[in-house]
Amino acid sequence: MKKQISIILLLSLFVMTACEKQLLRQDEILQKRDAAESATPSLLLSSVIQKSAFTYQAEGGTSNKMLATAVQFMQGNRNSDDNIYKNFLKPNSDLYAFTAQIKLVQASIDDVHKKGLKNYEGIFTIFKTLLWATATDLYGDIYYTEGLHGQDGILFPKFDEQKTIYPSLIQNLKDADVLLTEGTEEIDQTYDILYGGNKSKWIKFSNSLRLRLLMKSAKNLPGAAAEIATVAALPLITSNDENAAIEYKSGDITYAWPMGSSNMPFQQNYLIMRPSKTLVDTLKALGDNRLQVWCAPLEKPWTPDKSQDGVNVTTTDPSGFSYVSTWEYIDRSNPLLNNEAEHIVDSLTLYAGYQVGMYADVLYANGSYDFPDTKWNYKISTFSKLLNQDAHPLLKATMIQADEVHFLLAEASVKGYIAGASAEALYKKGVELAMNRWGVSLPEGYFNSAVAKYPSSGSNDQKLAMIGLQKWLGLFMMGTEAYTDLRRTGYPAILKNGQLSKGLYQFPLRLRYPETEMANNAENYTTAVSRLDKADNEQSKMWLIQ
Repeated sequence: MKKQISIILLLSLFVMTACEKQLLRQDEILQKRDAAESATPSLLLSSVIQKSAFTYQAEGGTSNKMLATAVQFMQGNRNSDDNIYKNFLKPNSDLYAFTAQIKLVQASIDDVHKKGLKNYEGIFTIFKTLLWATATDLYGDIYYTEGLHGQDGILFPKFDEQKTIYPSLIQNLKDADVLLTEGTEEIDQTYDILYGGNKSKWIKFSNSLRLRLLMKSAKNLPGAAAEIATVAALPLITSNDENAAIEYKSGDITYAWPMGSSNMPFQQNYLIMRPSKTLVDTLKALGDNRLQVWCAPLEKPWTPDKSQDGVNVTTTDPSGFSYVSTWEYIDRSNPLLNNEAEHIVDSLTLYAGYQVGMYADVLYANGSYDFPDTKWNYKISTFSKLLNQDAHPLLKATMIQADEVHFLLAEASVKGYIAGASAEALYKKGVELAMNRWGVSLPEGYFNSAVAKYPSSGSNDQKLAMIGLQKWLGLFMMGTEAYTDLRRTGYPAILKNGQLSKGLYQFPLRLRYPETEMANNAENYTTAVSRLDKADNEQSKMWLIQ
C-alpha cells in the first residue's frame, strides 16, 4: 500500500512539474509575443527607452534606497537596516527587475532583426547590454546565455561566469556600432524619446558605455587596456545635451520621478530618507552649490547664541524653492535637551546630515529631542523640495552622462591607458559638467581649495582619490553605478565614516541570488555559488574585483 501511495505521489509531482513547465513556456511565449507582435518598431523604441531608463534609475536609489544608502548618499531616519547593510544579508530578487525588462528588449531585437532594421537593432542592443551589465555587476555569475529561454524549453538555465559575460557585453557594443553605422532606415524622431532620431548620439552612447565596461574590467580582462585607448579615440558623450537621460512626467505615477510626492508623500516615506553627513559635509567643505539643490535647510538649526533663539531665516535654493528655518538655542537647562546634548555635532549651520552607520540611536542624531513621531528629526536636513517633485527639468532617469565619461578618461589617463590626454583638464571639465547638470555653475576659485585642487605633482593614488570623490558626487542618485565604482576603486575613502568606524559592518561586495533560484534552479545555482570564494554571501568577491 505504501509503495502504491509513493507511486501516486510521484506521478502527481511529475504532472504538477510538467504543468508548471508548460505554464512557464506559455507565459514566456505570451510575454515575447505581446512585446514584439503588438507594436511597431517605433512604439517598441519608446517603450524600450523609457522602461530601461526607469528600471536602471529606480535600482540606484530613487525607488530602492539600499544601494544609495550603502554609498552614503542617504541614510534612513529610523532603525534603518540599510544604514548597516542589513538588507544585503538576505536573498535579493532585484535580478528579476532587470530580466523582466530584458525580455522586452530581446523580443524587440528579434523582431527588428527579422525586418532588417539595423538602426533599431543597434539601439536595442545597447539597452540589452546596459541591463545585463548591471545584473552581473550586482550578482556576479548569471544566466546570461541560457536565461529567459523558457519558451525554447530551457527552464533551468546554467549560470555563465562573469569573466565570459564581460567580453560578450563589450562585443555587443561593438556590434551595436556596426549596426548603427550600416543602418539606413530612419529612426523615428517622435518615438526616439532620448535622442530624437540623432544616430550620432546613439553611437556616442554605445561607445561611452563600452568605455565604462572596459574600465571596470581592465584589471582582469586581457587586452582591455589597449581597447580603452581605442575607444577613447571614438566619438563619446562629451556634453550634457548628449547624456543618456530622459525626463520624468507628471500626471501619471508610472512616469513620475520615484521620489516625487505621488510615489513618496513628503510626510511619509520621503521623510525617512535623509542626506548623509558624508554627503553634506563633503559639499560644505567644497563650497559646492549642489548642497542647496539636493538638501533642504534644517527646520530648527542649533545655535549657542541665545540672542538668535527663535529667529527665522528664509532661504531660496538654486531651483527656486523657499524654506524657513528657526534657530533654536542650545539650552542645557532643558532636561529633555540635556539628555541628548552630547549628540549635537552640527550647530551654527543650516545644513546637517545623518552620521552614517546609525541604527538604534538614529532618532537622536544631532541632539534631536522634540520629534512628534519616528519620521521626524528637525535637526537633520531632509532632501530638497526639488527631489520631491513628480517632474522637473533637472530630474532625469540617467544611464550615463558626460561628467562620468570625463572622469573615466581622467582615470584612464592617470593609469597610463591613454596617452596625450590631460587628466587634470578632464577632471576639471567633469566637475563643471556635473554641476551644470544640476543647474548650478562652477564657483569662482573652486579648484583653488585644497579639497578640490587636482594634485598635479602628487601620487597616482592622490590623483585617483580626487577624481573618485568628484565622480561619486557626479553619480548622485545613480546608486547602482556609484556602488560598483566605490567597490572597484575604494574612492572616495568613506567606508570607515561615522559609526562604521567601529568595524562592526563590512561594506557588501554583491547581492545574494534570489531565493527562487535556490528553490527552482538548484543545480545550476549550486554550481554558480561554488565558484564564489565565500559561497552565496555578500562578502564573496566576483571576478570583476578579484
